[in-house]
Amino acid sequence: MTELELRDLRKTYRSRGRPPVTAVRGLDLTLGSGELLGLLGPSGCGKSTTLRMIAGLETVTDGDILVAGRSVTAIPAQARNIGVAFENYALYPPLTVAENLAFGLRARRGGDRGEVARKVADMAARVDLTPLLDAHPATLSSGQKQRVCLARALIREPDVLLLDEPLSHLDAAQRDTTRRELKRIQRDLGHTTILVTHDQEEALSLADRIAVMRDGVIQQLGTPYEIYDSPANVFVADFVGEPAINLLPGIAEEDAHARLSGSVRVALPVPVPPGREVVVGIRPEDLSLAGAEGLPARVVAHEPLLEAGIATLALPGVEHPLVVLTGPEVRLAHDESVRVTADARLTHVFDAETGDSLR
Repeated sequence: MTELELRDLRKTYRSRGRPPVTAVRGLDLTLGSGELLGLLGPSGCGKSTTLRMIAGLETVTDGDILVAGRSVTAIPAQARNIGVAFENYALYPPLTVAENLAFGLRARRGGDRGEVARKVADMAARVDLTPLLDAHPATLSSGQKQRVCLARALIREPDVLLLDEPLSHLDAAQRDTTRRELKRIQRDLGHTTILVTHDQEEALSLADRIAVMRDGVIQQLGTPYEIYDSPANVFVADFVGEPAINLLPGIAEEDAHARLSGSVRVALPVPVPPGREVVVGIRPEDLSLAGAEGLPARVVAHEPLLEAGIATLALPGVEHPLVVLTGPEVRLAHDESVRVTADARLTHVFDAETGDSLR
């Protein structure tokens, strides 16, 4: 069980004739032993660069990386005892699954054959690869290849495990199955783990905590519930959640309301100084079409998805459409008039200029 700490970690790329590009801007993170942290963000936000610096595959411009309290920044990658499962699998085609798993052990230790064979058999059993030990990578499905890649990273008994978009090449059914297996394996073995992903569902379902990144900076660090229920800013609120949160510009008024248009006002969770420009955030599942009260709206579209539905509504005078998650029994027609209500306790309000939460 190993603690991992990043101290003011920075990465700047420099090339002749071009301005420097800073990919990671002063990351401070501490992972407890056995914790799984999700690094979540869009492409280009710096999450994979951070992972590569921890692994020793990228040099560190500034800052420090500590594993079990010891700096590893100046230690070469092969000596760090950090396991990495790559997005592209990186398996050796001529070797069988068993030989792929054994390769790193033999390369590092010279390896007693009996001990290596025991470790391979044990790891294969843990990740359900025993029937495939004699198979070659070309004959495996994407999910099986991903398990081989994960097993190869785990078999070296790493101090820290790094997972780089581990489920990105799998179809929906394989992702669900592999995600559950991955969570079980990580819990059973207790490795301190960083999961790099742009997939919010993956991060929310797997991680103990999530760091949401943008432009090389952590926007918010917290549990999945904290990230979802109390987003720190508009970016986090918009990036996490499916369907995406409704973000509606308005002007704060005296009675803890915001005016979205001449006739549309919504209650806010906290009082905001009157006249302040705000962005009101309401998640689709926190809106209701039940009852005669609420704001008048017109149905633009309704997508019945069997287990739920998604309604797109137009509010009078409001430019942005309003998306509502409906129950499976709801049936709506195009241009139908409805009323929509929101619970102020579940509504979010952000400063329009800075994007920061005002709750």
